[in-house]
Parts: sequence; C-alpha cells; structure tokens
Amino acid sequence: MTSNTNSPYNITILEPIGLPDDEIRAGLPGQNLKILDSRGWEDEALMSACQGSEILALTNRPISAALIEALPLLRQIVVAFAGIDHVTKVAAERGIDIVNAIGYANTSVSELVLGLMISLARQIPTHNNAIRRGGIGTMGSEIKGKTLGVVGAGQIGSEVERLGDALGMNVLTYSRRGTVTLEELFAQSDFISLHVPLVPSTHKLVGADLLARMKPTAFLINCARGPLIDSAALHNALCNGLLAGAALDVFDREPPLPSDELLLVHPNVIATPHIGFQTNEAIRAKGEQALKHIQAFCNATDS
Repeated sequence: MTSNTNSPYNITILEPIGLPDDEIRAGLPGQNLKILDSRGWEDEALMSACQGSEILALTNRPISAALIEALPLLRQIVVAFAGIDHVTKVAAERGIDIVNAIGYANTSVSELVLGLMISLARQIPTHNNAIRRGGIGTMGSEIKGKTLGVVGAGQIGSEVERLGDALGMNVLTYSRRGTVTLEELFAQSDFISLHVPLVPSTHKLVGADLLARMKPTAFLINCARGPLIDSAALHNALCNGLLAGAALDVFDREPPLPSDELLLVHPNVIATPHIGFQTNEAIRAKGEQALKHIQAFCNATDS
C-alpha cells in the first residue's frame, strides 16, 4: 500500500492499530508520522505528545473532549475498530472526520459466538474443569433443531444467522424491519445472541423484563457491547434460575475486571476478556483499513 501525497501531514498513531510500524511508515512516505503506544497515558501527557496533529489514529482507547479541544489543527480521527462510542461527540460537533473499520471482525466475532454457543450447550468449560479434578462429565444438549434468536441484523448478526441456519437451527431475527418482536424472540429462543450497536436507545436493552421472558433452559450470548445488558438484572435472573446460563465477551467496563465482578461468580457463565476481534486475520484487516483511510484523506485534501 502506498500514498501519493505531496505535502506532509502531522499524523499521530496513538496505539497499535494492527500493522507493524515499518509497514505503516512505508504506506505513508513523506508524512510527519509519530507512532506511540499511549495506552494508560493521562490526557496531559497525550496533549503534549499530540500537539500539531492533523490526523489521529487509534483502536479503542477513549478520546476525551479535553484532548480534542487541545488540538485545534485536528481534521481526522481514524478508528481501527468497529465501534466509535469511545470517541467523544465533541469531535463530530467540531466537524472532524471520523472513520472506522467496517466489517473487519465479522468472521472472528461470529465464529466466537458459535464457539460459545456450543460451549454452553455441551458445558465444555465445566467438563474441562471436571476431568482435571478426576471427575466425569454431565449431560449436554445439541444445537441442531434449537431456536437461535439474533438481536440485530447487521453484518455480524447476519453472519451469525447464516451459521445458525447451516447447523440446522431455527433462526429468529429482531431488527427494525423484522417480523418478530423482541419480547417474542426472548420468549421463544433457546439461544439469544446480541448484535446491536450501543446507543442511548439500546443501553440496558436487556433488562429484568426481557430476562423474565426467557426459557429456564435458554442461554444468552453477548459479544457486542457490555452495557446492552443490565448486569444487575442478569445477575438476579441467573440467581433465580430464569435462564440456564450466559456467555459474555463484553462487560460494563473493559477487562481486566475487578475480582468482585458480580457475573463472574456464576458457574454457568462463560466469560472471555473481549476477544471477539482478536484473531490474526481480523487485527490485520482493521490495520489495513485504518491505513487506507489515512491515505485517502491525505490524497483527497492534496488534490
């Protein structure tokens, strides 16, 4: 990948975006490029390091209003990630171009959903622990013929639908254009997988009311955004046997989680530390998209 820019831009890569540094430099020849690893930095240090930046590239570190306001020359923010909720709305209000990596993790996230669904049905983590303690297995269930409820029909949700259909599942989908209500989906499904963005209308979308509609044999899977679920309500539902279990790749905060995280006390919860996008293929894909976004901006504003 090469850039055709003639005049230099001040570009700051705030954290690893998925490509080796030398490949990023080769793709942006002639630019004033600064590559940092600012994970864990406070705003004051970041403001000092980013002075003069016209383009920022990042993955999932939060960007505050204070940082945006401290960078008057900033014209573009490139997010090597699908979600942009960690980028303050002040950037959009100021007219800064915000672009992200679309579809880079479709396969990796949907395959994780499938793996978690099978793990729940066959109780794989429980059996792994049992055999290491000299125990034996317990009864599991098949997923063929079961009902899979997919909440959200975007790219990842659609891929999860395809995988469920290929495994012989009865697939229900809730979306703005769907024919099933959210309440019906929760009441009828054996497995429910969430695939909607985190916006004000979806914050704590899954609360006590929907959880109470689930079959006591059903499972909930969330590989989207943690705050889509009311964590306290899910904790209470699990305690009261309103559902059989859950698989969670995301929580109210980014891992590492505190030792007193409520949902981790349940043996019927499979927890992973936000690994949905963490495959070699997906990480490279998001880095390539980010680099192309920077190149396109530089080329367009030079022409």
